[in-house]
Amino acid sequence: MEKVNTMEMTTHTYKELADLLQGLLAVTDLKGVKFSLQVTKNIKLIKSELEALEEASKPTDEFMVIAQEVQKIEADADMSDEDKKKTVLEIEGKHTDLIDSRKKQIAEFNVLILEETEVSLFKVSENHLPSDITAKELLGINLILKE
Repeated sequence: MEKVNTMEMTTHTYKELADLLQGLLAVTDLKGVKFSLQVTKNIKLIKSELEALEEASKPTDEFMVIAQEVQKIEADADMSDEDKKKTVLEIEGKHTDLIDSRKKQIAEFNVLILEETEVSLFKVSENHLPSDITAKELLGINLILKE
């Protein structure tokens, strides 16, 4: 009988882990106890690993207030496109420091997401894969497939 809890220490960028998380979430409805167990464990592990990254990407409350104000203006059916652009530019002009700070935060995040980290992933052997898994789904979880 093959052991299910095979973990392997690997190095990946945070972006690769985020992509893997999306792939794992896409296969959560597939059946198979051993497969589901490994998927669930990896989801928990990766979410924990990406938690700090997620925090680093969150906009400030002050920025969100301005963003919501801009969204309201852009959704206003009574305003012409020209008036919308003018009003949005006025808002942006009053808050250049917040906007510049957000742009800097995004640039730092884009660098951070490409950094590598070591993580122990639970590997899935071929004989534990659900019979109805698609090639697209396999591509999404390829980092946890045991070779």
